[in-house]
Amino acid sequence: MSADTRPPPIQVHQYNKDTYILRQNKCIHYEAPFIYVLFGQDKVLIEDTGATSSATTFPIYNTVLGIVNNWLAANNKSSIQLIVVNSHGHGDHTAGNTQFSGKPNTTLVGTSQTAVKNFFGIVNWPTDIVQYDLGRRVLDIIPIPGHQAAHIAIYDRQTGILLTGDTLYPGRLYISAWNDYKNSIARMVNFAQNKPVTWVLGTHIEMSSTPTVDYPLGSTYQPNEHVLQLNVNHLIELHNAVQAMGNSPVYQKHASFIIYPL
Repeated sequence: MSADTRPPPIQVHQYNKDTYILRQNKCIHYEAPFIYVLFGQDKVLIEDTGATSSATTFPIYNTVLGIVNNWLAANNKSSIQLIVVNSHGHGDHTAGNTQFSGKPNTTLVGTSQTAVKNFFGIVNWPTDIVQYDLGRRVLDIIPIPGHQAAHIAIYDRQTGILLTGDTLYPGRLYISAWNDYKNSIARMVNFAQNKPVTWVLGTHIEMSSTPTVDYPLGSTYQPNEHVLQLNVNHLIELHNAVQAMGNSPVYQKHASFIIYPL
């Protein structure tokens, strides 16, 4: 494949005028995580920074900066504060953090549970659900440990999108702390039952479009992928499944995800 036709290192999708969904190229890293960019009037939140630290190979900061500059021009603004947070602290979501470190108008939130709690003002982890205002765009921050101890979900009131990180996505749901995970799924179900949830969006695609069939670990080519977007029914399906397992978790295939206790 020539340099002229090679796909870009980062795929950029504009969901609406204030919301962008980015995906790392699988040829750079097989995890191909998704990254979310949410603009308010005062701040722009970037959730996750990808699986590769090299700005040459994977220019996540410059890509986000280009999106920000275009947004500023369209909105007749001179600057906006960048808030960089991680859905959780695993390396395939935090490797690009270093590209944002020390940059102007940028706050890089730490990845530890303490750092996340302190930044968002979460007093009682993991039961408190707190709000974070980007400026006429309010996000709900929901602690959801289980996959990883400092994991959060983000509900965007503007779009109705619930961002679930590695806790729920079309793929293998790796669970490191079973009871925490069960409680986190229940917390999200309880939260979502009286909210308009348009989509449930995670950070990977590992399932094919054939129900229950996933791609082998490490795949860099995934034809006929499952779509990224899930919905509340998938969240409820997951909740019912993990509750039914009680204290005896087992590997279990579903049409759009696989429960994978570690």
